[in-house]
Amino acid sequence: MPRIVADEVARMLRQRILSGEWADGSRIPAERDLSQQFGVARNTVRRAMALLEEDGTLNRRGGSGTFVASTRPDALVAVAQRMMGASPADIMELRLLVEPTAAALAATNASASELQALEEAHQRAVAAVDMPEFEDWDAEFHHRVFAGARNQLLKELHELLRILRNQSPWFEMKKRSFSEERRQRYCQEHAVVVEALLRRDPTRARQGMQAHLETVSHNLLARWSLSNAAE
Repeated sequence: MPRIVADEVARMLRQRILSGEWADGSRIPAERDLSQQFGVARNTVRRAMALLEEDGTLNRRGGSGTFVASTRPDALVAVAQRMMGASPADIMELRLLVEPTAAALAATNASASELQALEEAHQRAVAAVDMPEFEDWDAEFHHRVFAGARNQLLKELHELLRILRNQSPWFEMKKRSFSEERRQRYCQEHAVVVEALLRRDPTRARQGMQAHLETVSHNLLARWSLSNAAE
């Protein structure tokens, strides 16, 4: 029971920090004061603070108190650097998690001009005469879906995914799996998404993007899995 109570106190403290009650780098109230606020023993508050210190939310400074950890730019850089080593399977798994949601949001949130731009990217991909041109417009199509979702965090997450997908190993893998037959199928699947977006149908947009990414995942990862197994 004490651990359960400490978890709950930690959750409430985290919510108060995220709400801006205490700014980055500021000192939070003493254990005694917090125990009175929450109506729990001081050792329960101490456990809760230890949990938040473990996940980087708080910093304890001996003799000075406990402070909200500051978000450092170098910490974000370190996360981005670690992401550069993500496997193709990890990247596709993340795409399957977020892109159908982005498509559903775009069906509701995108402006008429954004939908027109998205349809244009699709038509350019259809008209592409070689693999690099198709890849450029394919990437732009997905980028414009995220732009139409009107969710800044999702858009920035997609920018990270674009950086990962522009790495040489990823492009070489796509090049090896590319064929005219597959390009046409991708364009047909894009058309389903576009139609759903123009109809403002989030359910069909989500389903269409999910089906498309499952096709892409199968085409890319089947070859990647075989090459890894041979190593």
